[in-house]
Amino acid sequence: MNLKLFQIGFLVFLLSNTVQSETLKKSFYDHFLMGTIWHGNKLGSNKNNTFLKQEKRIISSEFNAITAENAMKPKQIQPREGVFTFKESDEMVAFAEAHNLTIIGHTLVWKNSAPDWFFVDKQGGRVSRDELIERMKTHIKTVMGRYKGRIKYWDVVNEAIETKKIKGEKGFEAFYKPSPWLDIIGPEYIEIAYRTAREADPSAKLLYNDYNLDQEAKLDFALEMITDLKSRGVYIHGLGYQGHFFIDEPALDSIERVFIKSKNVNIPVHVTELDVSVLPNGWKHRTASVEERFKLSAKYNPYPKGAPEEVLDNQAKRYADIFKIFVSYSDIIERVTFWGVWDGNSWRDYRPMLGRTDYPLLIGREFEKKPAYNSVIQTAKSQ
Repeated sequence: MNLKLFQIGFLVFLLSNTVQSETLKKSFYDHFLMGTIWHGNKLGSNKNNTFLKQEKRIISSEFNAITAENAMKPKQIQPREGVFTFKESDEMVAFAEAHNLTIIGHTLVWKNSAPDWFFVDKQGGRVSRDELIERMKTHIKTVMGRYKGRIKYWDVVNEAIETKKIKGEKGFEAFYKPSPWLDIIGPEYIEIAYRTAREADPSAKLLYNDYNLDQEAKLDFALEMITDLKSRGVYIHGLGYQGHFFIDEPALDSIERVFIKSKNVNIPVHVTELDVSVLPNGWKHRTASVEERFKLSAKYNPYPKGAPEEVLDNQAKRYADIFKIFVSYSDIIERVTFWGVWDGNSWRDYRPMLGRTDYPLLIGREFEKKPAYNSVIQTAKSQ
């Protein structure tokens, strides 16, 4: 064989293998964990679960952390008092351990995922404060106890803070979100939950998780809450920042502020639910009827048959800008988790408006690596 041709062929081989070996978890290994979510062992009506096999392949090759999307929420795990169903969560934990994935339990106390029985007594009236505390403690101890020493991080309390605009002003004010937990127990339910979680598994790291932390009032409230609890001996190991972003919002400086302020008070951050929607922000139409959604579809569902190349390029730039911030604060960011594996199985298709087609992740609807995948990889190289 001609020596020059051999050298060229060998170089091509090396380059192709280098490209193939570039994955999210390898690229960001020196920065933070790269995670995604576990949807479950069934996907839609596909009898052969072809899509599920693809999801699992991508998870094991690209990521080193995994979060239970729904498998560990109270409604799924304890639908009736004392009746625990661990089948799906056990499957997730087994898969994660088989593929050396760091596991995040999500979530133990959240008003949206607590079944109604939690808050009702045996006679059908409102449960007493003491009884609700015992039910919460039993749930936390049972679930965490089952996976003691196996799940590294837990979202103990989820979305306990709300904001509203201050009348006559531009700013927001933050407060504890109304919920049965708050109404019956009071704000102390948060402290009780973390103390119980610490008792259930002292080796686990405990997180507080919330959205819209790029709103300064909400961020300040969350950091003050965590700082206050820690000052009283409560173990909270980090702040979970849900990153459900759009192409043009929130502003990059608002995103960066989360890390600046968290670093100032020495609180590690986990980016827990990352995606970048390419659709217009439709949250104000989240309760729209079928007829209203049809009328709004041209504006709010503009790409039902595929996102244009220009849109995907804009998304890639947005992801790159966001990840540049993440890498800059990798000293306090412990994990970045995408809220989905591929565009074909994303909550963004039905929230905030049903019947839309979105493309918010790095892997496309044909399981292809999108421009955003490559732009994210490049941010790791450039730092």
